[in-house]
Amino acid sequence: MKKFKLHKVFAAAMAATMMLAACGQQSGSTEKESEAGGTSTKASEQAGSEASGNSELEPMTLEVYSQPANFQGNQIGWTAKVLKDKFNVTLNIIAPQVAGGDIFAARAAAKFLGDMVVLENVDIESSIKSGLIYDITEGMQKFESFEEYKQQLDTYNTSLEGVSEGQYYAWPCEMANTSPTEFSPQVPGVSPTVPWDYYDEIGAPELENLSDLVEALKAMQEKHPTNEAGDPSYGITLWPDWDGTSMENVNQLTKWYGQEVRGSILLDADGTMLDLTDDNGAYKKILKFYNEAYHAGIIDPDSGTQNWASVNSKFVSKRAFLIWNDWQRGFWNTSERGANGENYVTVPLADMRLYQPSDPFFGSGRAFAVGTDDKSKQERTLMLLDWMSSPDGAQMIHAGIKGFNYVDAADGDGFELTKEGEYALMDNSPVPEEYGGGLYADGMLQINQWMVAGIAVNPNTGQSFGSNTWKSTIEKNKTKTYNEWHERFKSENEVQYFKDHDMLAVVPFVNINLTPDTTDISLIRTNCGPLVCDASWKMVFANDEAEFEKIWTDLKEDLEGFDWQTVVEFDKEKTAELVKAWDEARK
Repeated sequence: MKKFKLHKVFAAAMAATMMLAACGQQSGSTEKESEAGGTSTKASEQAGSEASGNSELEPMTLEVYSQPANFQGNQIGWTAKVLKDKFNVTLNIIAPQVAGGDIFAARAAAKFLGDMVVLENVDIESSIKSGLIYDITEGMQKFESFEEYKQQLDTYNTSLEGVSEGQYYAWPCEMANTSPTEFSPQVPGVSPTVPWDYYDEIGAPELENLSDLVEALKAMQEKHPTNEAGDPSYGITLWPDWDGTSMENVNQLTKWYGQEVRGSILLDADGTMLDLTDDNGAYKKILKFYNEAYHAGIIDPDSGTQNWASVNSKFVSKRAFLIWNDWQRGFWNTSERGANGENYVTVPLADMRLYQPSDPFFGSGRAFAVGTDDKSKQERTLMLLDWMSSPDGAQMIHAGIKGFNYVDAADGDGFELTKEGEYALMDNSPVPEEYGGGLYADGMLQINQWMVAGIAVNPNTGQSFGSNTWKSTIEKNKTKTYNEWHERFKSENEVQYFKDHDMLAVVPFVNINLTPDTTDISLIRTNCGPLVCDASWKMVFANDEAEFEKIWTDLKEDLEGFDWQTVVEFDKEKTAELVKAWDEARK
């Protein structure tokens, strides 16, 4: 049985949040603090004072086993320089997504995943039981970020089966210090997002539903069948390489209608659950949307075979008119394009009800841990994790290099992006040698995971670590795009629009370890996943409604042959633990 001790920490968290908000209005950091990024952690202060190859720390290479990493090998570029200067450390990243095969099983059999590990929650718990990660209770006591995020650390670790109160095995990823029940950003996590200039060009029509969205995208494509380079453009582009046990491009859009895909079920924002294959569920609704788009001629014909890298190139060249994840805007949106009315923005559908997780106060679904019994490597790993949790580390990870990506704001209130800060990731810009050289994107933290969320508040500025919600960025984004959107939809920002129209269903972002699959459940899920994905893609490209419905009916029959309902009932019971945690969070 999982342990929930949420109500006390939520109360304390809310108090801490209010204090941060009050104190954050005073930007009274000293000159020395400003130069060091304002960190107050003991380890980071030590490391920061020994820059340029920290002579007091012996050179060390740490192997980092990171499940979300898309890069394998030694960290390079500007991040590598920072880590070398501060900690005299080199990171050798092991990426199962790159290595392929069953690298987890192979390294687990050798009793060593890595010195530092980044794992999904379910693997954290199993790795504790297998002796692959170590109790870090004593080692982490000396670090100030332990106290800063103690609420989050306590909540996460006490949810792990077999871990006693006061024991620590892992640091949850993407913790925040804002609110455990509110959503702070001005842009929804997942929403229908299109280029404003194209939408305005077709008359900025009111969109009642998904069919209206199809018609709007079709009108855009008819006016812009190619991009400026002459390459074909489409209303929608899809990709299969993110698919798991269901079609990921469908999973994301079910959130437009208040439901999140969780394995074999749909979890509604009100806590109710449906079979993924329920005729009235959002999964089928989104498949129908894609099929309607296919018949309208606005689905990219490469959708079924292209990979994410190909999609990237289309997003950065405006060859796809519909995007949905907030971060995808970064492939196109700039202040210059905003000034020309060309940025991508949300256009609401009247029948929407957005499923929106709150700020990740208690972290996301992964955690950092220590996978070595070597005391010197344990200490260096904890030193690094502490710094990543500090204002200095979080600011660098989310905003980049001060002096290159951003500078102090002209009005003295926080920071503002430079031209390089706006374009460095999009253009993979060269980085000056003084900052580490190489190309910008290559030099980012290739672990592809961070300790503190970008929406978390930097106590030295009173503003977020991530630049999207800086005061300077918000003001800079009040461009022609924003002004015309604002005039059309009569709200201060996109999130506020959904709040004003009672179309935003915020659910607590609770980070707990849910019951893992048994061997039998895992086998059924493995058998059923390809059936769901294959049928989903066939339904997107079905020739007519009759074929669409037949594929759906056949899928449900095929799934029953693999004992699908057993997985459904298992997922409902497991997800009930999450809903219970939601209720605790709201108290």
